Amino acid sequence: MNVHFEGTKVVVTGAASGIGRSMAVGFAREGATVVASDVNQDNLQALQAEMKQEGRHIDIQVCDVSSEEQVASLFEADALQDGLDVLVHCAGFTYFKHFTETTPEEYRRLMDVNLSGTFYCMQVAAAKMRRHGKQGSIIVTSSINAHRTLPSQAVYTSTKAAIESLAQSLAVELGPEQIRVNCLAPGTVATALTNLSEESKQAAGRGIPLGRVAEPEDMVGTALFLSSPLSQYITGSTIIVDGGAMHKR
Repeated sequence: MNVHFEGTKVVVTGAASGIGRSMAVGFAREGATVVASDVNQDNLQALQAEMKQEGRHIDIQVCDVSSEEQVASLFEADALQDGLDVLVHCAGFTYFKHFTETTPEEYRRLMDVNLSGTFYCMQVAAAKMRRHGKQGSIIVTSSINAHRTLPSQAVYTSTKAAIESLAQSLAVELGPEQIRVNCLAPGTVATALTNLSEESKQAAGRGIPLGRVAEPEDMVGTALFLSSPLSQYITGSTIIVDGGAMHKR
């Protein structure tokens, strides 16, 4: 099957760094029309400039996904006036903090960005796909930590588990309209969020069957697959991309 993304309209959230940035670059290099969003305007502009040097264009828009108004504005970008084909939702963050020391403000911020932000983006994306009659793909970023305990990450892991449940429910609701909803669950990825030293990366890699921690680019192929006709019968699933770490005890 000849898979191509020319003419495909894609929104990527959390695109200023890490996995989201690699997603925006990956889809743009495959010919998609990409709208990249994040709260970090400087990094978005740097991404846009880098793509311009490659002869590719990415639209950028500052968006805090915890704001309903900003999410609604994101999906009304000029590049999306005739519809949306793919949402790749990567926006999120975490605190490394003991549960008993997590403040109510920190709890609410995690919930607002990770869970409410996912809800807002999925809801508006789905409504836009339905309005334009698109057979779309919604991909949300979970984590292998939705499936295992992790010290000092209780609230974060609970948001990721809730995201997977939300995606499964939406897959059932939107399936009859040929809008597919899936989760991508990374393992350890070397990003600014994880802030791993070279020594830490090597130590973590020894506990992974493939022998290394992931780079953000390692997530892109799965998202391209989930956005293509090659996955046309996959919805409501979580694909774990962790180098086999979940299976090593």
